[in-house]
Amino acid sequence: MSSGEKVLLYVYDLTNGLARSLSPMLLGTQIEAVYHTSVVVGGVEYFFGGGVQRCIAGQTPFGPPMRTVELGETQIPKDVREEMLADLSVRFTPQAYNLITNNCNHFSNAWAELLTGNPIPEQYPQQAQQILQSPMGQMLLPMMEQMEQRYGNVTASGFQ
Repeated sequence: MSSGEKVLLYVYDLTNGLARSLSPMLLGTQIEAVYHTSVVVGGVEYFFGGGVQRCIAGQTPFGPPMRTVELGETQIPKDVREEMLADLSVRFTPQAYNLITNNCNHFSNAWAELLTGNPIPEQYPQQAQQILQSPMGQMLLPMMEQMEQRYGNVTASGFQ
């Protein structure tokens, strides 16, 4: 019998389908999406943009998730989770955002590990590095840096 709360990973495509169709031409390899991830627990969605953000699950500026992945359950009480999140927020500040090494997917991975003891699927935190290693990846770095500026400052509004 489990009294824990389910922990979910919400996966979004920041390109709304364009990555799938344009990546072979732009990257020389096929990718499904440019991923943004968030972690949902207790009806609250946590993500990293302009710092650590939270909102009612499904109410982010990213639209509906393309997929939901069950990560397990957490037995950690909400008040303790809030303390853990405050500690984690020191690492995930707006100034520390980096599309390659410290992005939303890295936050989701760290938060999921704290909550469940398990990481998120590796395809999400490793994607930016894989894109850079593609035949055209280095040429796309300026476009990726523009995305970094845009998504590094995303915030949730209207959530208390």
